[in-house]
Amino acid sequence: MARRTAQAVLLMGVACAGMALPDARALAQPQHVVLGPANTQAHLYAKTAVTSIEGSFEQLKGNLTYNPEDQSCHVELSMAVQSLKVGSSVLRGIMLSGIMLDGDDHPSMTFVGDCKPTIRQGKPHTQLVGQLSMRGQTHPLTFDVAMHFTGNTLTQIQSDATFDQRQWGVSTLLHTVDPMVRTQTLINLGPSPACPPATPR
Repeated sequence: MARRTAQAVLLMGVACAGMALPDARALAQPQHVVLGPANTQAHLYAKTAVTSIEGSFEQLKGNLTYNPEDQSCHVELSMAVQSLKVGSSVLRGIMLSGIMLDGDDHPSMTFVGDCKPTIRQGKPHTQLVGQLSMRGQTHPLTFDVAMHFTGNTLTQIQSDATFDQRQWGVSTLLHTVDPMVRTQTLINLGPSPACPPATPR
């Protein structure tokens, strides 16, 4: 029952997010969203011995395919390493250097993964399970996924993960950089004009 209820809510949100379903047969058809800077944000959060680092990629592209019948999805997202924006030019230069992200020799970071819906304590929960390619290496990475609604409208898909950057050969600069890095991806879905905004309570 919990799964059917969650599926119905998600279907309503997907329809109001601009992926209208014309008839009952379309319910089983995967929905496709092109990802880019207009609707997708990719962030990195790290810590050094003296400061916290927050970065975001200004150039990215990819695709999201979502099947409302079984709540499965497939995501492909590529980020241009040289488009990383951080607080200072000095810090950016260090992060893009050969001992860290190595933006010259490895200009792209890519994630490819699939949604794995589960039920936890009677509530729907989704993980995005896939592979992250960075610095010429590819290793598994799993995101926890949260669906954000405004009323019955699905307006944002948020994915969060933490990984050990040493697996991809990123230096900790003699242990001055915390090897654990948090990453967050936000996919924003604008409501359709046919769907009225939720009434404030």
